[in-house]
Amino acid sequence: MERHTDDSVDEERIASLRESVDADGVDALAERLHSDDADERAGAAWRLVEAATTEPTKVRAVLDDVRAAAGDDDVWVRRGATWVLAELAERQPDALSVQFSELVSLTAADDPLVQQNGVVAVAGVTKAYPARASAGLSAIARLTRSENALVRRYAEEAVEEVTAAVAERAEDAGYPVVVRAHPAYADLFPEGVSVVETGGDDDRSRPIHVSFGQNAPVHEDDRENERPEAGRPEEIPDPPDVTLEEEDVSPNLKLREGVLTTDYRADVDEDVLEHGLATVRRLRADESAVASAFAEAVEQWAGVDDHDHVVAVLGHGARWLATRYDDGDALDGRGAPVTLAEAVWNASVLTRAVSHAHSRGVVHGGLHPGAVRFVATGPRTWDAPLLGDWGFAHAASARRTPPIPGAFAAPEHRDPETYGRFDQATDVYGLGALTYFLLTGEPPGSGDERIPASERNPALPASADDLFARALAPEKRARFATVLDFQRALDDFAANLDGVSR
Repeated sequence: MERHTDDSVDEERIASLRESVDADGVDALAERLHSDDADERAGAAWRLVEAATTEPTKVRAVLDDVRAAAGDDDVWVRRGATWVLAELAERQPDALSVQFSELVSLTAADDPLVQQNGVVAVAGVTKAYPARASAGLSAIARLTRSENALVRRYAEEAVEEVTAAVAERAEDAGYPVVVRAHPAYADLFPEGVSVVETGGDDDRSRPIHVSFGQNAPVHEDDRENERPEAGRPEEIPDPPDVTLEEEDVSPNLKLREGVLTTDYRADVDEDVLEHGLATVRRLRADESAVASAFAEAVEQWAGVDDHDHVVAVLGHGARWLATRYDDGDALDGRGAPVTLAEAVWNASVLTRAVSHAHSRGVVHGGLHPGAVRFVATGPRTWDAPLLGDWGFAHAASARRTPPIPGAFAAPEHRDPETYGRFDQATDVYGLGALTYFLLTGEPPGSGDERIPASERNPALPASADDLFARALAPEKRARFATVLDFQRALDDFAANLDGVSR
């Protein structure tokens, strides 16, 4: 973003602080950030601002020192350090992707210049990591109502820049974007972006929610997804113990639309189903071959839904099925978890769900974030991922190639004549693609275009790249032989990852 200044930025004061520090080199300046003299700390911070524009990689190496300085008691130290973060977020956003919550907190600072730096930093990371769009845009949008004119200007420009960048990246990945915004903020977005107002609710704690994917809901209440200090649940809530017939469900609101089905919120008599809501999915295709493949897929799905992390089928027929109500909430709309621990847990339990199905001879065949739904588990525990859409890729392949979003498609999805049919090796690839997304917030892409996971997320060790090189190999025989082999490799990877336990 272009930087602007006003009278609150004392250029003479900044110049004086810079001149007061005689250290040379990024490492020496980083040491001065720990000086007992506040002016020396501030001078070092403002010298590092210059370094961040010319030597961002060197400044990245002292990022922990800069982050600590961003919380300094002295306002001029905070201003300089947060400006460094803003510059680095613009130039090397991957360096700050895992510190995103810290950047968001800067937008709520009591100093206008720190707020401005927070806006630039949040915008820089969000443009590179669309999965952060809901939290990032919500934090920035609130500042468009700031009493400080320059803060407002930064916030308004950032909303427009971020939205345009996210929409472009999502389009490149094959995902359209839907922005759901509180009416007070709905007019901030550039033309060409689909914006749905969420109603007149006065709660603006998360005023903007960005959904990605073909199946993005067209209407859904806003909700907070990030849960600080949460952990893995001890148990997963059981699905309702009912068998629904078609006459039991009354669809009344479209949630998502995909290649194969349209999802609806459906009312159910509370005497039949507690809370009276279910998700109903209706087949969109008229072709008899597709209908037959859909019916077979649902039968196989129902045969493996006794696993905690498989979406339970509550009822089904030739052209429909019902599941526990999920608001249309899927991984493609949520984006990657905030922490590596939650991301690894998600990948592990989804892998075990697929292994369970393989033990019964059932192949998923089309793993991608839109197939992963969630169920709440408690106020201090992570939501549990549940895998649905079993066999849908095979049924949809008669209508579209590839039958799942291209950024997650295996070679056999694109060219089955060359690479073979969808089978257990396809699920190995799909789990690799899902895990890459969970750990980096980005789809893996394919072949030479794939960016190593450790470059996408610097918190990952090089062993992550080895894991994905094998799981995402173009040739089936080069992948892990079974999902169980992938699970073992994932467990070994997690065991050596700081702060993550299996």
